[in-house]
Order: sequence, then C-alpha cells, then structure tokens
Amino acid sequence: MDGAADITGRCVAISRAAFGRGDLDAAVEDLHRLPADLTIRGVLAADLIGALVRGGPTTDLHRLRQLDSLLEIAEKDPPDTPEWPTVRVAARVTAMLRAGIEGEDADPRATLAEAESLLALAPSVGGDPTVAPLWDVMRTMIGLLRAMEDGDEAAMERLPDEARRVRETLAGNPALTTFGDAFANLTDMVTVHNSGGDFRPAFGLLRETVERLPAEDPLRASVLSLEPMLIPLAAVLREDVDETGSAVVATDEQLAAMTAVAQRPDLSPADRAMHYAGIAGTMLGLGEETDPARVEQAVAHFRTAVDIAPPGDPRLTSHLVGLALGLVTQGEVTGRMSDAVEADEVLGRAKRLAGGPAHPLWSVINELLAQVRRRHAGVAQPHAVALEGLREHSWRVLLQTDLRAANSAARRAAQDAVDVARQCLVFHDPASAIRALDAGRGLALYAATENRQIPGRLEDAGRPDLAARWRTTTASGAVEEAPIDLRREVLTVLTEQSSTGALLDAPTLGEIRAALHTVDADMLVYLVPSTAPVPGYAVIAPAQGPPAYLPLPNLHLFDDLDVERYLTALVRRDAVIADPERDLTALDDPDDPDDFAGSLDAMCDWAWRAAIGPLVQQYLPTLPRPSTGRPPRMVLVPMGELARIPWQAARRPDGTYAVRLVAISQAASARMLCHSAALPPVAPTPVGLVVGDPDPGGEAPDLAAARAEAYAIHRSFYPGGRYVGRRPDGSPSRSGPGSVDEVRAWLTGTNPGAGGMLHLACHGVINTDPAAATSYLLLAGGGRLTAEELVELTSRSPERAIGLIVLAACRTGQAISGYDEAYSLGTAFLAGGVRSVLSTQWAIPDRATSVLMYMFHHHLITKGLPAWEALRQAQSWMLGPEWPIPEGMPEPLRRHLDQDGLSHVTAWAGFVHWGQ
Repeated sequence: MDGAADITGRCVAISRAAFGRGDLDAAVEDLHRLPADLTIRGVLAADLIGALVRGGPTTDLHRLRQLDSLLEIAEKDPPDTPEWPTVRVAARVTAMLRAGIEGEDADPRATLAEAESLLALAPSVGGDPTVAPLWDVMRTMIGLLRAMEDGDEAAMERLPDEARRVRETLAGNPALTTFGDAFANLTDMVTVHNSGGDFRPAFGLLRETVERLPAEDPLRASVLSLEPMLIPLAAVLREDVDETGSAVVATDEQLAAMTAVAQRPDLSPADRAMHYAGIAGTMLGLGEETDPARVEQAVAHFRTAVDIAPPGDPRLTSHLVGLALGLVTQGEVTGRMSDAVEADEVLGRAKRLAGGPAHPLWSVINELLAQVRRRHAGVAQPHAVALEGLREHSWRVLLQTDLRAANSAARRAAQDAVDVARQCLVFHDPASAIRALDAGRGLALYAATENRQIPGRLEDAGRPDLAARWRTTTASGAVEEAPIDLRREVLTVLTEQSSTGALLDAPTLGEIRAALHTVDADMLVYLVPSTAPVPGYAVIAPAQGPPAYLPLPNLHLFDDLDVERYLTALVRRDAVIADPERDLTALDDPDDPDDFAGSLDAMCDWAWRAAIGPLVQQYLPTLPRPSTGRPPRMVLVPMGELARIPWQAARRPDGTYAVRLVAISQAASARMLCHSAALPPVAPTPVGLVVGDPDPGGEAPDLAAARAEAYAIHRSFYPGGRYVGRRPDGSPSRSGPGSVDEVRAWLTGTNPGAGGMLHLACHGVINTDPAAATSYLLLAGGGRLTAEELVELTSRSPERAIGLIVLAACRTGQAISGYDEAYSLGTAFLAGGVRSVLSTQWAIPDRATSVLMYMFHHHLITKGLPAWEALRQAQSWMLGPEWPIPEGMPEPLRRHLDQDGLSHVTAWAGFVHWGQ
C-alpha cells in the first residue's frame, strides 16, 4: 500500500506541476522514478511536455534536453486528446533545435525532412507564436549544417541574410532577442571561415553578444567555453607569425585551458572527441611542429579523438585525417618508417568512411595518402591516388546551382591540380600530369556544358525517371532551377555507373588526340608557371606520339621585370574609360617601357624566351610535318595569369613573331577542346548577323570605326545576312537597332536562312568584383547580354548550328573570376555549342581593329580558310611591311591604313581563336 500511495502521490505532484502548481524539474525527476510499465506515465509525460512548450521559447538547454526523454515516454502510451498531436509536433521540433544547438544532428537533411513532415501533420504549429520562432531558427540552423555537408556554396552565401532575418523575427521576443543576435553572429563566423577568412573578429562579436546574458545562462557558458579552443586553433589555421617571422604556437597555458574544456563532464562523446582533435591540431600546427614531445602528444590526442568518437560521428573522418597527419609528422621528426605505414592504414580507413568525391575531405585524404606512399619503397605511381582525389573538385562544382557558387567551389582546384601535376612529372608521367591539370581548369565552364547533357547521361545510365525529373525541374530552360538535392542524386547515379564514371574525370590522352585530329591541330600544351625553386613546364599532348613535357625555367611571372610591367600596365589600361573620340592605340607609347604598348613590346621577347621558343625550336621538330602543308598548330592552355599573355606575339631574337611561324589557338581546358571537337563543323557561308556599334544609351562612348568595320564586313562578305545597329553615318539600320532581343532571337532561331556567323562590333564589359562578378555585351539602349545567359541561349536549341562568333569588343576573352576558370564571354559561347570564337584579351583599339577584322573575314570567306588560319593570316598581314590591299576594301577602312602603329602588337595581338 505504501508503494501504491507513493506512486499516487508522485503522479499527483507531477500533474500539479504540469499545470503550473509545482516544480517542473522535480516533476520530471519523479516521472522517471515511476515504474516503466505504468500506463499513466505517457499521459503525465505529455502533460509535462505541454508545460514546457506552452511556457514559451527558451534557450535553457537543460529544459530543452528534457524533451527527448519525455517524448520517448509519452509516445509509448500517448494520451487520446485532440491537443496531443500539435503538442507532440511542437516538442519534437524544439528537441531537434536542441540537437542542432549542441552539434548532435548527424543528418541535417533527414532532420529537416522529418520536421517538415511533422509540420504538415500539424500545420497550426507553424503559426504558433510560442513555437514558430524556434522552428524558424531550427530550419535556418539545419540549412547551415546541410549547406556545409553538401558543399552548397550558394546556400552558404545566403545564410547570413537568412540569419539576420531570423534575428529580426526574434527581436520582438525578449526571451530570444539575444539568442537571435548570437545566431546571426555564429552564422557570420561560419561563413567567414568557410570562405577561407579569419573568423576571430566574428567570434569576438559573438562573445560580446552572449556576455549580455546572465552569468548562469547555458548559451553564454557554451560560447565562452569555446574561446580557449578557437583562438589558438585560429592562429594555426591562419598561419600567424610573431614579430620575428616565426609561426605562432599555442602556449602551455592555452593548451591547459583547452584540455580543461575537453575534460568537462557534461560533454557528449562526440563533442569530447572534437575537442581533443582541436587540441591535437593546434599542437601539430598543420604538420609544421618539429618538437618530438609535442608531436607525440598531438598524436596521442588524435588517437583519443578517434577512440571515443561514437559510431556514425560525421567528424570521425576528420579525426582520422588528423591522426594520419600527426603520424606523418612524427615519422619525419623521428625517422621511423612504422609511422608512415600506420598513416597509410589510417588513411585507408578514412577513405572508406569518406566513400567518394562527395566528401569534403576526399582530396585531402588522397593527397596525404600520396605523400605517405611516396615514402614507401616499391610503391608504383604513388601520385595516382592524388589524381583520384582531384575528382572532389569536379563533384563540388557540378553540384552548385549558379556561376558564383561554382567559382567559389572551384577556388582551390587549380592550385591543387598544379601541385598534383608536378608530382606526376617527378615520376616522368606527363599523361597523368595532363589529367591533373585539366581537373583544376575551367570547372565552372565545364559544369555549364555538362548540365545540358545530364538528361541524356541519365537515360544512358538506365534512369529515365530521374532524367524526366531533371527535365521537369528545368523546363524553363534555366538549369540553375535544379535544387541541390536533385543534383546530388543525379551526380551519385552518374558517378556510380561504370559507363558514365568519367563525368568527374578529365579526358584521356586518347580522347585528346582524337579531338586534336578533328580540329586539325598538332598538340595541346599546358603552360604551368614556375614557382621558385620549381621551374615552369610545358606539358604536351601531341596528336601523334607519346605525351611529353619541357622544363621552362624562365616561365615565371613575378621575377621578371618585363612581365611585371606588362601585367601592371594591362590592369591600368583596362581601368581607363576611353575618350569617345580617341583611339586607344594613340594613347600607348611604344617608347615608354611602363606604358602598355612599351611594356607589351618588351614582353614579346620574354614570351619567346620563356615558352614559345623552346616549343618551336626543341619540341616541334620532333613531330611529323602536317601533310597538308599548313603551318604547325598548337592549342595552348595557359595556367593562372599566363592566360593574359598574347602568346602569338612571342618574338624571336631576329624580330620574327610567333604568328608567322605557328598557328596558336587557346582552349579553356582539354575538356572544352573535346567538347568543341565533338560538334559537327559548320561551313562558312555569306549569311549571318552583323551588329555594328548599337547605341548604348549613353552608357559607353560611340565606336565610329566599329560601325565602318561592321558595315563593310556585312556589305563585302555577308550580303545575304542581316545588319543591325548603326550605319557609318550614325543612323540606325532599317533592320534593327542592335538590341538584346534581336541578338537573342538570332541565337535561338532555327531558320537556316539566318546563317551561322555572328559578328559583334560593340562594347564588352567585365566586372571582376567577387561579390558581383559578371561580363556582358552592351547593346542598343544599354541592354545587356551576360555570359551566363549566352550559355543558356546558345544551348537552348540543339538543332541550331552556329559556326562562328566574332567578338570585336573589349576584353571578351578575360575571365570573369579567376584565370584558371576561363569563364568569359567568348568561352560562354563555346560552352553553349558554338564551334569557333574570336575574343579579345584587352581593350582593343577601335581603328586598327576595324582593319584587322575586315582582313579576317576576307581570308575566311574569300579565301575559304578555317577561322584559326584566317585570324593568323590577318594578324600576319597587319605586320606588313607592305599590305596587299583587297580590291573590295571600302575607302573608310583604307584611310585607317595610313595611321602609325598599325603593325604594333597592340593593334593585332589582342585577338585569340578558340574552338574548332
């Protein structure tokens, strides 16, 4: 009887507390003391849950933690009341928020799906003023975790704004105002860290925010407890140095404080493991530590992190990588081979856990594994595993939903690719070096082309259902509308299929050779700049014969005064807004080495000495001569800022320019060369669209010579085509003003009579600001056609075959963001399926360009030369010394032949050929 009375008394006390007449904490403890088989426990637990939820939003983690156990009891014997479903959903959403706050959410995608399904069952919860704010916070928090896990760069960029919106929502609730501020600070901190910045200032703001909370508040205690861990770790991650230039290392006091945090009794095993890994990483100093005792202690801490991390902990892979780095460092310090052997085993386990290139540590794991295996005697081709790791970059870029996010995802790709390529060359493996280099080149551009082929790839992989979902989602034509969940599913299917696994891989040597044969070129050449003390390289895939490489010790950009002057002058020149009545050629002084023309003149000698000379004099003689008698032809892929060098203007010591010895085209990557080569060629015809200096509505100066150029080209070579824009006298063409809509209509039209050539003599504008990077053509009335839209327009109608786009506009070949991304107005057309493109490397001189372009079309149409050879012949013609003038050249263009400097490099070398 006493036991029954005790149980009854506890039940009464619990019920009273649930309705505001008792201590809730004591009631929860009493509930747990009741017999597990007591049916009424479920009803009482539900009453207590209702009290916690009805009490309003809270950041009290102690109260939030109670919900999990109460829900478990209540769901065994739930009450049969109309309120319970709503209360249950509110409690579960709140419990999920708690798990997210404390880092226990191992699968944010599943959590968000569960929360949304719960809210669908009880929609009133979403509008409940006591729960809706927490639901909003939870959804944003899970979005942060999910974006980090997925590598969703676009979502990461949106999160700070979303966090600030949540903060504004919570501002009216005194209980949650500071929590909203802290959440916004935390999101800023994570975003800065994700972009490679220093998160310490953002953490300082977070600390100031939580210090407004009472001393006993758990959120304040939780944030302040992180400071001993984060500040020393940040110094290591940012590679801080002291006043002597030595790397900053954690002090014994800092390490003791970090250890005290890791040993707190309230930590979960996963959090304790994370803290021990943080201590170890701080001590190791990114593998730079040389004190054997410190390295040994760091390894011991990493072992602890690996041992105590619970099964399924998503951070276990990171702990294993840290342990392997510690073992590698320990092996270097002590000379023990056994450490390298164990590191190999640990990395093997990490690689199995990571599973594939979708994991954000995939490239790190494989690079470190390659480093370990280079130390093993008898391991064949240790660089092969590093090459495999580069697939992560392709995965991450293909996953993104817009160009800005793709560029962000690719920011490490080029440097990683160059590092791996150099490893390949150490083992005299140029074929693998080519694949490595291509794995880091033009990935955003590659994604733009590959997105259009996804439905066909899915059907080939036996997934027509997924192909249909993709087509439905992108029915408007905007591939960016495909959400990241669908992209992840698609990429997983395509990379798991043996027949489509090459999606993440660069072309093979055989595929490159086939493309070179198709476009009638002799070799593809990657130019890799020197990084002292490592020389630069030309890495060569020939159409015939084995791959090769040439060390190029002079191919350094920032240790040569001539190149530095050129790059500085080029940037300065690009920033100048040209006077409406002045020709840029007249602004350049060839006798001033610091002026653009003067710096370019000196740079021509360097370009021969650094790269083109060795290729022409040492490598070309080893290849068979073209049977057709054409000049030797090379397709260059210049890495980094080498893309800004006009290689066709390289000058031999006797004064002969490379353009008279070899034909030089460029490619964004081997992938893009293969993409262009695979398209059926389009023969030139005297039909097309010519756009001549459309009135930009006051946004840019007039281009009087461009009108004369475009009008002459239309009348002389494309009489069956259409001319839009302004005529030489400034009056608008009767066929149209040269508007965005007119160019769009031509690009997407399917009428064969429209022709396959588009000549644009207009303004090209580029904005390289990372926050708003874009490039566009400026057309009538100030209308804009961006590079992103051009990809979509030119790929919209597969049956529309466009053979040639001539961009006689300024800087149309300059990359929007990052030289190695090579995403420009010119390459955007190639990504959409245009066969050949002529683009420009700098702000081209108006009058000289008009003559060059006339001669290009003369050689293309009158002489029937392919676009690459027509450009080479036109550029050679500009050099003189005597110009055989075509009989049909109009008088306005003939007058331009009298100007000085027509043969100077600024007048002709800015144009580059891409594609077929």
